[in-house]
Amino acid sequence: MTLLLAGAHLPYPHTNGFHAEGERLVLTRYSPATGALGLTSVRWRDEERAARPLYEPEPSTTGPEQLLWPDVALAAERVAWVWNGAVHVLDLDSGAPERLYTAAPGHTLQNLCSLTASGDRVVVMEQPEDREAPVTCLEISVSTGKADELFGKGWFANHPAHSPHDESWLTFAHEGPAREIPDRIWARHPTRAPEGRCVFEQAVDGATLAVGHERWMFHDLGAVVCAYGESEAGPRGLYTVHPDGRAARLVSEGERDWHCDISRDGRWAVVDTSGPHDATGRGWQNAGQVSDIVLVDVATGARTPLARTAADRHPRHPHPVFTPDGTAVLHNHGDPSTGEVAVARVSVPRAVP
Repeated sequence: MTLLLAGAHLPYPHTNGFHAEGERLVLTRYSPATGALGLTSVRWRDEERAARPLYEPEPSTTGPEQLLWPDVALAAERVAWVWNGAVHVLDLDSGAPERLYTAAPGHTLQNLCSLTASGDRVVVMEQPEDREAPVTCLEISVSTGKADELFGKGWFANHPAHSPHDESWLTFAHEGPAREIPDRIWARHPTRAPEGRCVFEQAVDGATLAVGHERWMFHDLGAVVCAYGESEAGPRGLYTVHPDGRAARLVSEGERDWHCDISRDGRWAVVDTSGPHDATGRGWQNAGQVSDIVLVDVATGARTPLARTAADRHPRHPHPVFTPDGTAVLHNHGDPSTGEVAVARVSVPRAVP
């Protein structure tokens, strides 16, 4: 494991942080004393990081622990984020941040947003300041700042993301206690599912799979998702799900899977764990504050441990992600005793068949 940058954390794992043809990565600089310090761009591959500051936010109005989660367009040098109830965008070539949209009076914006591949539109969830339903999904034009309502939900909808395989599909989640939510994973299409529909049947023989942290694929229309160790039903572990009628598939059993990612060619997945991957028990049983980074062969389900780190609260969740070329996995490496966090890199073993 190689430390990439101390005092920083990765974007949320279902978003994109890579730019400059995959050679650079947008990170959030972070201090446990003050929260988010801004955005910076680094070279992830070289020993010479060549860090380039991008954005320093105005003071937070919601407390020191407000988090800053950027999303980078897959095919354009543009990044978007939410801060202090407003969507901001930045052209990574010109370096000029712009406040694009501010929440309506009495409302706030969730802190996760999603840019289209071309960077021309950004989607965000708007909700009352008291966090009660309804939640409205907005699509905002980057060129005009005009916001259009895509749909609304009477429950806590969040984690909006464009499918990188087919961005006419917008994905989102029904958030809440995982064991109590039977319809976590949703997808919306302007004609096939204009109000969205649940795409994973979690009921199994009268019990429920507790699932979450879905990551939509690059090579296919669908997502990888973790069925947590706390699930009443089984088998638990890593699944693939699809919005087009294909059945969900268990990729690899695991009693502690927490977050996940998939390589852009679909060959490999990676999970972090709620506790040591080889400890007795499941979920958070006997977990301590340990999380392992584990490589998964999507075809066979075989698992290869890559690294060990800590399990702690945001932004010190490990959140492993593949580099665009699939040669490495990046993850957050936190210190629960100090609250500090760094971004770490571990190579994907070439010896793995």
